[in-house]
Amino acid sequence: KKEIELGNFREDLYHRLNVLEINVEPLNKRVSDIPLLIEYFSEKISSNYNLKKLKIDADNQYLINYEWPGNVRELRNLIERIAILSPDTDEKISNIIKESLKTPDNTTSPIENALSVPLKEARENFEKEYLTTQLKKFNGNISKTADFIGMERSALHRKLKGLGIKELN
Repeated sequence: KKEIELGNFREDLYHRLNVLEINVEPLNKRVSDIPLLIEYFSEKISSNYNLKKLKIDADNQYLINYEWPGNVRELRNLIERIAILSPDTDEKISNIIKESLKTPDNTTSPIENALSVPLKEARENFEKEYLTTQLKKFNGNISKTADFIGMERSALHRKLKGLGIKELN
């Protein structure tokens, strides 16, 4: 609609194409969809290239923590890249993922960063990263996150508050 107002898109064409409007959150807000999409694209791409089905670890932290600026298309391209390169080990697949999703500001590994700070700060940074990742994985559901990490819900609430992590809901 904004493009119509700017004169960049014909209004009659917009109404012709806009039969049903569907609003879908970006992929980085739907982390729980990543394993399903990996499964779907792995099957589809393996079939298209006549290759054996890819075995990609959907819990790979690079996949979960990545911002996905290219959204679902970027994930599909990554799966296709893995299929084309035909890695024969999980480690090679993980390396392709790591290299493909590398951004200018994450060129040093989290381990390198953790080793350059005092233990207390490193532990706090790890806990923040770990809990944020788990919350994303369970779409902000505190109960499911607490069950998964083996904590009481109330203890998790206190820990999140202590670390300054806002709930994702």
